[in-house]
Amino acid sequence: MEFVINEWFLEWHKPDAISEEQRKARVFTSWLLKREYRIVVLRNCDFTQKLNDIRRKFGYHPMGGIQLKIFFSQIFMNVERCRIVDIPPELPPEIEAILKRPPENPLKNIESDRYLFESAETTEEKIIVTTDTKLMAHFEGNGRYQLWGVEEFIIRFKIE
Repeated sequence: MEFVINEWFLEWHKPDAISEEQRKARVFTSWLLKREYRIVVLRNCDFTQKLNDIRRKFGYHPMGGIQLKIFFSQIFMNVERCRIVDIPPELPPEIEAILKRPPENPLKNIESDRYLFESAETTEEKIIVTTDTKLMAHFEGNGRYQLWGVEEFIIRFKIE
């Protein structure tokens, strides 16, 4: 199975992340290393930029240093654990329409999440794991992508 994660995973490696988020990031990394699942990431997107920023800024911290190094070296750089998409695919017109549709207030730039859908479009499952409840609500009932909350994903796959 392949799936897409957004920046929550990286944010949880920052020194100011709460301890429960840091614990879940460690457990998620460990779980992914033991499974035949693979994350999918679009090259040169917000996720990869944030990955590099956090590695550079917080390398001194155990989560930003040691834990993110494990993720980077054993998952992100491992073709069996992470598939990098070089060229974003074209999205179906109905998904383009949802991306361009104004979100409910308070406003959020849904277009900035385009890379998640471009990454997921290259997978069979089309699963996006996110903490962004606005994004999940905006794409509810889209008929193509499965947007799962992190907690839902953790429960479904018994990650602990």
